[in-house]
Amino acid sequence: MQTTALEIQNDIIKTLDTFDNLLYGFAYIGDISSCKFKNTPYAITIGLPLSPTIIDEIISGPNQVYYDEYLNVNDKLDLITEQLKNEIDKKGYLAYAIPSSKRTDFVNITGEFPHKAAAVRGGLGWIGKSSLLITRKYGPRIRISTVLTDIPFQTNDLVGTNYCGTCKKCVGACPAGAIVGNIWDESLTREKLIDVRKCDLWKINNYSQFHGHVCGICVAVCPHGNKKA
Repeated sequence: MQTTALEIQNDIIKTLDTFDNLLYGFAYIGDISSCKFKNTPYAITIGLPLSPTIIDEIISGPNQVYYDEYLNVNDKLDLITEQLKNEIDKKGYLAYAIPSSKRTDFVNITGEFPHKAAAVRGGLGWIGKSSLLITRKYGPRIRISTVLTDIPFQTNDLVGTNYCGTCKKCVGACPAGAIVGNIWDESLTREKLIDVRKCDLWKINNYSQFHGHVCGICVAVCPHGNKKA
């Protein structure tokens, strides 16, 4: 008897549930994917939290411990998405594991696929004024990754509310002055939220020891997921 899509999804959930503190969601993203991924219109988003103790220490800027944590969590996510891809391959479906943090377009400062878009559609959270994914449990103190597939999943509901409200802590704290302060909705372009080039240049010029990869101040000051806030 052929395994149904729902049975495969339940098997994937069982796999995901073996990992501590993992958030995950299933979404349809066929209308927002590039042509490269037109044959894989469904997404599994997974998320792992960053250490709250480490994040609390970067209010004034990143340090080596934070950079190491950032890389470590990304590596864990990439291992999990590769495991999911292999699991899906064995079932005879298509799957792509999209790296957690790999820039492929250096002009527009983007990766292969917008992880946050799939995460929002998969019910993990909403996009904050900082342009970061904000989850109810961990706030923006989380890293995410995505597996794209052609398995017709049962999808999760969106988070119905943007809980940023009138808060502008990330706007005021951004040392690059890159965060605009607008409330996100799916029709809003990234540029209406954040000047990514200004953010990128600040990181390169001020945190060159981290190769311009991290800042994290907007992550640290966000009251969502911050037990000290």
